[in-house]
Amino acid sequence: MTTAAGDRYALNISLPPLRGQPLAPRIVAAAAAGFSLVETWWPFPTEHPSPSQTEELRTALTNAGTRLVCMNIDAGDYASGERGILSDPRRQRACQSSILAAVQFASEVGCHLLNLPYGNRLPDMSEDEQHQTAFDNLLFAARQAHSHGITVLVEALNPLDNPGYLLTDLGMAADIVHRTHQRGTHNTGLLLDVYHIARMGQDPVQAIERYAKSLRHVQFADTPGRSCPGTGDLDFARVVAALRDVAYDGLIGLEFDSRPGHHDTPADARSFAARHPLVGDPVG
Repeated sequence: MTTAAGDRYALNISLPPLRGQPLAPRIVAAAAAGFSLVETWWPFPTEHPSPSQTEELRTALTNAGTRLVCMNIDAGDYASGERGILSDPRRQRACQSSILAAVQFASEVGCHLLNLPYGNRLPDMSEDEQHQTAFDNLLFAARQAHSHGITVLVEALNPLDNPGYLLTDLGMAADIVHRTHQRGTHNTGLLLDVYHIARMGQDPVQAIERYAKSLRHVQFADTPGRSCPGTGDLDFARVVAALRDVAYDGLIGLEFDSRPGHHDTPADARSFAARHPLVGDPVG
C-alpha cells in the first residue's frame, strides 16, 4: 500500500496496537500500512537519550522511508499518572532541560511540531503559580525552537480520562497561545484532539471553526473508547469538511487505542484515511 501524494495523515506509534514493541518495528509497521508520516510521544526512556538511542531512531525512520512530524517532549512518568511537567514549579529546570533535548532531536530529524504536555494539578501549589510556570516554560520552548523552524503546541485534555489534568479547557489553551504571540513568540499553536473535544461534550466542528486561526495540529480518535477513527460515533466526514472549510493547512495525527475485544491496526487507520482524504501540501 502506498501513500497518496499530498497525504496529510500521520500514524501515532505510541498507542496500541503498536505500543509495547521496540521503536523500529513500530515504524516498519506504520510504513507497511502505507504511512510515510508518523508521530510519537517522547520516544526515549529518559529525558536525555544516548547517542545510540537517537541514532537508532534516525536509522529506523530513514530505512522505512518515514518522516517524524510531531513529537511530545518528556511528560514524566506517564504510567504512574503524570501528564507532563510543564506546569510544575519545582521541576522547571528539568522541564527546560527536556525541552532542549527534544528541540535538538527534532531539529536533527526534521520534525517541525513539538507538543508540550501541560501537567496535573498539584495540591500544594496554587493553580495561578502552575499556569505561570507553564507559560514561562512555553515561552522558553518557543524561543529555543524558533531558529529550527519548530512550532510548539499546547493541548487541552478531557477531564473524564485525565481527572487531575490542569488544562481541560480549549478556550484557555487558545488564550495561552494568544498571550505568547503578544510576547513576540509566534511559533506556538493549538493541538486540537477531536476525541478530547467530544469527550468534553463539545462539537469538534464548532471548535475547529472557532479556533481555526490558532490550529497547528489536529488529532483523530473515535468515541467512545478512543478507538480507531471510523469505528465509533463521531462523524469524521463532517470534521474533515470543517477542516477544509477553514483552510486548515496542517497535518492530522491518528492517535487511537484498540476497542475492547478488537485489535484495530495501522491498516485500519490507513483505510480510514483513504475514505476521508485531506490532500494538499501542508505548511512547513
